[in-house]
Amino acid sequence: MSLDPNDSRPKSVQVADVLRQEITEGKHKGRLPATRDLAKRFGIAGQTLSNGLRILVEEGLIYSSGNLGYFVTNGDDDASDTKADVHAEIKALHSEIQTLAQRVAALEERSGSVGA
Repeated sequence: MSLDPNDSRPKSVQVADVLRQEITEGKHKGRLPATRDLAKRFGIAGQTLSNGLRILVEEGLIYSSGNLGYFVTNGDDDASDTKADVHAEIKALHSEIQTLAQRVAALEERSGSVGA
């Protein structure tokens, strides 16, 4: 299924509708295809695709797992809550890693200037 160029609705809404239909039909289970592949499939910019995916996230059909991609929810609210908790933990860990990387870079810079 592709986007209709004569449809007056935004492309992001059309993408959400197509993916929603495919999810409902069981064509997508687990992880969705990579965002780059989806954008290419629909012939749209990455930001337009992100806007469409955001619609599905807000509806609770899919969830984002950071750099791991987007996943179809299984409809179990408890499982969705657990996934959200895990996602929040992953996000917090990612933030801590970035902070540590900045501290290491600062230390390396300082030790490099001491030896110069």
